[in-house]
Amino acid sequence: MTRAPLTGLVAVAALFMLGCQPQATTLSDAQKAAVADSAKTVVQRIITNSNKLDFPAAFQDYSADADAKFTENGALYASLDAMKKAYADLLPTMEIVENTVDAWNVTVLASDAAAVTLPIHLRIKAKGRPEYKGQYVWSGIVQRRSGTWKLIQSHESWQNAEQIMAAITPEIVQAGKQK
Repeated sequence: MTRAPLTGLVAVAALFMLGCQPQATTLSDAQKAAVADSAKTVVQRIITNSNKLDFPAAFQDYSADADAKFTENGALYASLDAMKKAYADLLPTMEIVENTVDAWNVTVLASDAAAVTLPIHLRIKAKGRPEYKGQYVWSGIVQRRSGTWKLIQSHESWQNAEQIMAAITPEIVQAGKQK
């Protein structure tokens, strides 16, 4: 076979392979807005329910899928059930939880997913403890799975995490002893 037919054959094969590649879907502005609104609705519902101290309702918007991951200031929960238990243990000690979103930052990743990043001011009060005001940044991924929008990943990064823990912990461990 001469060089010209071989080159032509390779070129045809390359074009064929390129034609078989999945094509990137470009979303219209309206489609992007719809995805962003869906993600924001989920996260807003979580925040609203948390502010009402209704953590069970807030968790209705979290995915229980095995690949869903939830982290708070460096602590990765083993599962959604582990996170639910931690919050169920915390709930009886709480009087006030007030999350105020400073800005909504939503990035559409695909027709079924968006990343949400929120700077938040926090006001929190545990029973028998002084009120604490602080800030944190929350980020999460909201995805439509089986037709339902769910939070599949989240992370909270607190400024002054030790102060928040002291504010919500009824007994502080100091020098190996509980007060």
